[in-house]
Amino acid sequence: MVFKNRPPKILIVEDDYTNHPLFLEAYKNAGFEVLIVDNADGDFIQTVTNFKPDVISIDLMIGKFGQPADRDGFEAIELLKSDDRTFKIPVVVVSSFFQKERVLRAKELGVRDYINLQNQSISKIAELFKSLVKNPRRYKSTHPLL
Repeated sequence: MVFKNRPPKILIVEDDYTNHPLFLEAYKNAGFEVLIVDNADGDFIQTVTNFKPDVISIDLMIGKFGQPADRDGFEAIELLKSDDRTFKIPVVVVSSFFQKERVLRAKELGVRDYINLQNQSISKIAELFKSLVKNPRRYKSTHPLL
């Protein structure tokens, strides 16, 4: 994708508030316009279509930090992939949970990558996202099962 007259946009779905400033700084430093939401509840599709992200980063375990959640990350991905307005937006899972079953389910849902938050610096993750939006066809998943 070529971005003329605007930075690429990323929507981050992350319920851990302690990560919000870290993500915001890293992605802004990588050149992104950033919107962080703590869940995928309510009219999540409307949030997505209003912001028009070029890529979505999503945590699978939404609601684990004491915040009630109507949808977990898998349900949010299913919703995104089932809507004509959002199904083409690349989705990348960024999670601390790396069980094979979760990775395979995410793959079935069509995610572009499954990044282990514990094994990568946030600035490195932001650069991976930048690589994905700049050249989606050449992007290689960091996870061997994808």
